Amino acid sequence: MMESAVKKLREGEWNLPLALLFLAALTAAVYWPVLHNGFIDYDDPDYVTLNQMVRGGMTLKGALWSLGAFHAGNWHPLTWLSHMFDVQLFDLNPMGHHAASLLLHVANAVLLCLLLQRLTGFLGRSLVVALLFALHPLHVESVAWIAERKDVLSTFFWLLTLLVYLWYVRGPSRWRYLAVAALFILGLLSKQMLVTLPLVLLLLDFWPLQRLGAHPGRVIAEKVPLFLISGAAALVTVFAQDSGGALHHGGASSLPLQLGNGLISYVKYLRNMVWPVDLALFYPLQPSQVTPLRVAGALALLAALSTAAVWQRNKRPYLLFGWLWYLVTLLPVIGFIRVGSQALADRYTYVPLIGIFLALAWGGADLAGRWRRGPLVAAGLSAVALALLSALTVAQIGYWQTSYTLYDHALSAVEDNWLAHNNMAILLAQQYRYADAISHFGASLRINPDQAEGYKNIGNAYQATGNNPQAIDSFRTALSMSPDDADGHFRLGYAYLVAGNPDLAYQEYLQLQRLDKSRARPLLDSIRMATRK
Repeated sequence: MMESAVKKLREGEWNLPLALLFLAALTAAVYWPVLHNGFIDYDDPDYVTLNQMVRGGMTLKGALWSLGAFHAGNWHPLTWLSHMFDVQLFDLNPMGHHAASLLLHVANAVLLCLLLQRLTGFLGRSLVVALLFALHPLHVESVAWIAERKDVLSTFFWLLTLLVYLWYVRGPSRWRYLAVAALFILGLLSKQMLVTLPLVLLLLDFWPLQRLGAHPGRVIAEKVPLFLISGAAALVTVFAQDSGGALHHGGASSLPLQLGNGLISYVKYLRNMVWPVDLALFYPLQPSQVTPLRVAGALALLAALSTAAVWQRNKRPYLLFGWLWYLVTLLPVIGFIRVGSQALADRYTYVPLIGIFLALAWGGADLAGRWRRGPLVAAGLSAVALALLSALTVAQIGYWQTSYTLYDHALSAVEDNWLAHNNMAILLAQQYRYADAISHFGASLRINPDQAEGYKNIGNAYQATGNNPQAIDSFRTALSMSPDDADGHFRLGYAYLVAGNPDLAYQEYLQLQRLDKSRARPLLDSIRMATRK
């Protein structure tokens, strides 16, 4: 009986609806604990809990705001609307928000399996790829972090676009092409990481559709409108990130660091795919780790894998397809253009690892087919691997239960994690545990002294404990790094008042007036009145 089942798996004769139902049920079961998680205090306030436009639910004012907002350094109106819709349905009950993200993740797994089966005719291999995608712990961040709704939402439209593109290829027409473009635009309105999709369509034309050989010029030409859409989205992304302060302008001196970190990150993602332990919210970029030897090693490995994939392009085209999918889809976030202060991020693998999973599934099936019991062994190994990944995923979901568990795990998983120290300190300060907060703020600043906000944070903590001299020193350091920070001038001015120096406070409020007149005017007036008395 087992051999008969394996034969059916190999020949792609499984019933498709049952396979998709099994995939959906297993994914939902593994991720079920996420429904008991709460909001976290990193980005979730910007996206939901403290965002007044989102908290208003589905309103015309909110919809208009979403179209023009570069809030949180991004432009993704459809993502904002999805959060508003959740608030409309569930208010601020995190279970409902998590349920919506989980539903999208389940849908993505089902769409991926359906897409691969329609493209290749192999249901068994497609199911394995979809299960790896659905159950891998690297993808927990995209599902369990409510602020990362853009990942699961944009991927939903990514996969729909590919399915409709297959429909277009099998019966080209203007309306079918417009459907492809429309879904692509919806994906970009959710997250601009989809800018590489036209290149992925060309990969599909190479394999398995095999359209490039007959009429390459026409196949490439039909992608031109999509490339233009990608270019426009990329420009909007650069503007949004720059307006939010996330785009780093380090000059020529930082370019080798960015390129080197990008090459190393390509390899690290592969390592984390094979050995998904010590996964964390944040991996700080550490220039000391981007050594010439490591960069050269990463480049050599990537070159070797690329050469092997090209060498096998005729016999095993899926290897080149999967490898290029990985390289291309990671390109916008690999760090060659530095956005943020992280070296890499788990959420960036949500789409790219599909290519590697496909290469492994198809390669494993080809290898197993060389001997009689190979498919049975392959099925057994796949089941064991998926069981281990599921267990790791459940554990990873647990780390996202609260802000405290998330930061505590990040501190134990990644050394010198200055952001985790800073965020843990803020959390402790909110609980009036100022001594512990100061300890974590200090650790964060020792690791990364180039953070004006961190000095301002520790200044607030010092002030709360009555250590006003240390607070003044911290605020002054913060302002030396960010002289146009209105809040920094306000806090330093207040610290001077507490110290009994109204003249110095007055000077700070004059600086505040330059940046925020409405906030400074009553403060200046109060000092003038006190001085007259």
